[in-house]
Amino acid sequence: CLDIVEQFEEYNQGIVGVAYNTRIMAIKAAQYSGVLTNTDIAEAILYAVEHGADVINMSFGGYGSSQVEDDALATAYAQAVLISSAGNDSIPNQSECKGRPTYPASYPWVVGVMASQRFASEGGFLTGFSNKDCIVDNNIEYEVMAPGANIWSTLPNNSYGAWNGTSMAAPVVSGIAALART
Repeated sequence: CLDIVEQFEEYNQGIVGVAYNTRIMAIKAAQYSGVLTNTDIAEAILYAVEHGADVINMSFGGYGSSQVEDDALATAYAQAVLISSAGNDSIPNQSECKGRPTYPASYPWVVGVMASQRFASEGGFLTGFSNKDCIVDNNIEYEVMAPGANIWSTLPNNSYGAWNGTSMAAPVVSGIAALART
């Protein structure tokens, strides 16, 4: 790890993830217009599984459940670790707590990821924007929390920037799952 940091400082470029030696299968599921339908999601999940994915990161979500998406995830669960971002609306995942669940993160066989501060000095706990659990150990929950604030990422034109969101936290958990699978 120290060698990687030294290379970054020397060349002032590059970013490395949690599981930097894993292979990534990038799948563009959205339509050309940018719309992402439940059918698009289901097709992308099934494509990933059919092509050998053993960890599937889903940095997207919505407040409606879908049977077609649910069926695709149930199929994928037999082969892959399924990970999804919990959402960034600062709301709980249960109607009893004046909230609503985000899907696919709330499905029982998907690891739902909330966003924490990156460093303990920043609070070390749930960010103000992250959706959250309100009832522990039921069938609609987000399971883990990972760094999701001020996470560096690549940008167009060979630049970098810090981003916030559960979509930044879910890949951290996906990287850990990939390491565990090895």
